[in-house]
Amino acid sequence: MITIEHLQGFLSMHAGFRAEFGRLAEAARAPRDEAHAALIEDQVGLVLDILHAHHTHEDVHVWPFLLQAAPEAAEDLEALESEHAVLDPLIARASDRSLPLPERAADLAALHAHLNAHLDHEERTAVPLILAHWTPEMMEQDRRQAMQEIGLRRTPVVFGWIFSCLTATEREAALAQHPAVVRVLHRMFWWPAHQRRMVALYGTAEPALPLPPNLAGAR
Repeated sequence: MITIEHLQGFLSMHAGFRAEFGRLAEAARAPRDEAHAALIEDQVGLVLDILHAHHTHEDVHVWPFLLQAAPEAAEDLEALESEHAVLDPLIARASDRSLPLPERAADLAALHAHLNAHLDHEERTAVPLILAHWTPEMMEQDRRQAMQEIGLRRTPVVFGWIFSCLTATEREAALAQHPAVVRVLHRMFWWPAHQRRMVALYGTAEPALPLPPNLAGAR
């Protein structure tokens, strides 16, 4: 068994997905100029690529293992996997660069809503199974694979994006799972660089976290 602390990286990635498509939907409605549009496209591409890797890993490794370990949860796990297929058309439209960004803003907003609902379901259903059946060694292997999929070149940007969606306490807990050199690089270079990227993307170094979709009408 593992504890919720072992899942810090997994849940931090969820926090990033929960926020970024909502932010991007707002930015895509009215890019300031060509440079701003190109930066939005770059961020859309980055987050969608990481989302694809995350879902592929779940479909290939996580769900099959949990199905074997907890066959009584088969219906719930199949439902989670089927939700990935529901998200695919939204992802395809959101990533279609043949369409101007303002025309894709609604697709990004829809992806924000559906993905949040999926992550709610996943954290309600799959996380208890992961806590019951995974080992610390499996969790460490999962973390290493995620870092490999991100790649060294993209690590600073991905760390900045994910950490911008966490509280200060959550950031420290997430950093604690990485070697000292990563913690130093993040604090001295990656985080300041990401804040500059956030200003260029969203006009502020600390963009607001979008409201959960079911609360969006309460603005």
